[in-house]
Amino acid sequence: MAHASDIEQLTGDILRLGVIASVDHAAGTCSVKTGEIVTGDLPWLALRAGGTRWWSPPTIGEQCLLFCPEGDTEAGIVLPGLYSDMFPAPSANPDLHLTVYPDGAQIAYDSATHALTATLPAGGTARVTADGGFTIEGDVTITGNVSVSGTVTADADVVGGGVSLKSHRHGDVQTGSGQTGAPA
Repeated sequence: MAHASDIEQLTGDILRLGVIASVDHAAGTCSVKTGEIVTGDLPWLALRAGGTRWWSPPTIGEQCLLFCPEGDTEAGIVLPGLYSDMFPAPSANPDLHLTVYPDGAQIAYDSATHALTATLPAGGTARVTADGGFTIEGDVTITGNVSVSGTVTADADVVGGGVSLKSHRHGDVQTGSGQTGAPA
């Protein structure tokens, strides 16, 4: 039977706290500094790595847990994602699911207020590509200019400057085959 000190030693050799020392994005590996040891390139755990894949590489200085089978740090697997003083939790709101990016961009969903927001830094852009179409169900408010390359179709009416496209009338015209002048 193993002694308590042997179990503590074994656990300490298998599970180690560390920080990401380097990242090889092309290989999908990183090295970890744990105590005085810096490992070679090791794989990190991703949320999904099969038919559905998720890419969010660790950051140098990010705290992690190193799993070392049989205590071998060179055969380790890295579990990044431990908050630290260098990278603290971005929120304390239990209703918020939040992703914060290095440039300050944020995507958040607040289940208490049922609000989904995406905030981009100055100069940020967003693009949705959907060859099959894009449908929005609900009222839409746009602050800023709108540019359309194609046809705009409205089932009910289009109102601009308080003037209805469907039911507006022109004054000072005579009935018959004549046409009105250009818009003023």
